[in-house]
Amino acid sequence: MSAYLDIVKVIFILLFIVTGMILLYRYSEKLRFNLKKGKSSYRLKRVDTIYIGPKKTISIVEVEDYVLVLGVGEKDIRPLLRWKKTKEIEE
Repeated sequence: MSAYLDIVKVIFILLFIVTGMILLYRYSEKLRFNLKKGKSSYRLKRVDTIYIGPKKTISIVEVEDYVLVLGVGEKDIRPLLRWKKTKEIEE
């Protein structure tokens, strides 16, 4: 009977640890641990990526006030287009 209680204790402890890890990851941004990826000091944001072939893509990236269209190959990255973002006014 004590073996069953030991197994149940171990399961509850593991669930507690996993739940704690999930909560820490989820609220790490508020606690300023910066565990999540995606926040950049350069205000860099990937808008979309189109795959056109093996190891060849076209990506649309926003960098601060500019929008870039980049051709990404196996060994290089080439800028295809660049324009300044404009603010859209919704009515």
